[in-house]
Amino acid sequence: MPYPFNYFSSLFQVRKAFANRKQLNWFQMIFTSLFLLSLTLIPVAVQNAELQTYPLTTFVSDVFDPLSDEVMADLKENGAFSQGEFTYQNNSKVFENKSGQVILGQHEDAEYGAALTLHFDKKALIILKEKKELATIPYQAINQESIQDKKELTKAISKDWFQDNRLAVSLFLVLFSGFLSAVNFAILVFGASFFLFLTRKSRLFSLKTFKECFNFTLNCLGLPILASVLISLVFHQVFTTTILIQNILFVLFLALAFYKTHFRDPDYKP
Repeated sequence: MPYPFNYFSSLFQVRKAFANRKQLNWFQMIFTSLFLLSLTLIPVAVQNAELQTYPLTTFVSDVFDPLSDEVMADLKENGAFSQGEFTYQNNSKVFENKSGQVILGQHEDAEYGAALTLHFDKKALIILKEKKELATIPYQAINQESIQDKKELTKAISKDWFQDNRLAVSLFLVLFSGFLSAVNFAILVFGASFFLFLTRKSRLFSLKTFKECFNFTLNCLGLPILASVLISLVFHQVFTTTILIQNILFVLFLALAFYKTHFRDPDYKP
């Protein structure tokens, strides 16, 4: 049976997973590993496509701390958002606290200090830290309703920021998830293969080479990955839950394989 059909035929029965441990060459096993890794990222890509917002605090910690009760009260009383523009009755005003500063209105001579700065300018919210601009966020979700409450305002800011940086944020999430998935995959595959390889010294088992162990581990991992991805897509599970399900199913499949085969071929004689 040609590749990759010979690999898929080994996924659904533990006896076949063990019996077919010599079918793949190294190139096929590397390609299979990359294929399985890419499968784990499908739920991440789907969930990213459905995202409408993402917390700005994930990338800029404590970014909303300068929005004190005094700032929110003044913003609610004297500020107005209309058609993507912000107008401030007092022309401009600066609020400072230990967390940073907030500038309301156009302030041409604004001195951005080393502290965190949130400048509600006419057409966009400018966020700076240590005099370096972190983000310029056009007003979209930020409107008159959102400034009635700090929680709603922070949600609106995060939503506008995400919409303005959607591609970069989505790419970061996929790459970060890919890195975590690759680390987890490497630990599972190489860890399990190494411990299986240690059994070669025992006459009770048929496993003799690392290549056999690696191939067998990939056979055991295929179904758990497919199942965890399917569960994640159907029940909208987060990435960490998907990885946890995958790992648990892999351990169960490996244990079942040992129970059914004892890691010995039917005709094996010690």
